[in-house]
Amino acid sequence: MLSPSRRRFLLTGINLVLTGSLTGCGTILYPERRGQPAGPLDWKIVGLNSIGLLFFFVPGVIAFAVDFINGTIYLPPHEYGIDDQNSQDVELKSVSIPPDQISPDEVSLLVSQHSGRKVILLPGEYETQPIQSIEEFWSVERKMNVQS
Repeated sequence: MLSPSRRRFLLTGINLVLTGSLTGCGTILYPERRGQPAGPLDWKIVGLNSIGLLFFFVPGVIAFAVDFINGTIYLPPHEYGIDDQNSQDVELKSVSIPPDQISPDEVSLLVSQHSGRKVILLPGEYETQPIQSIEEFWSVERKMNVQS
């Protein structure tokens, strides 16, 4: 039978190994990237996951799988030049929604219809702010980007 101190040491060690092996480097370093679409790979994350793969094969494979599934292995769009939604060359269109019909689903549907792109608003993944006119959009958008 193991003594209580050895049992505690063993359980702590197993817990640390499992926690470390079941998380990817991108998930730990960049949790804000979770759920982002596929794009160019972030070579820093690939390198760190590869080190795990080199020393510990199974945990390294798991780290790659976790980062690919979460989307944390990819660079964010603004880091590889595909940031067209922040370009002031984009023509904005004002669309009114009756106040009693405003919901994330309704906004997703309207934006998808008018932009031609599929838009899904997930809780915690977007911000809203009232504006008085369409011309005010770019200044509010800049302020929101500085805050985040």
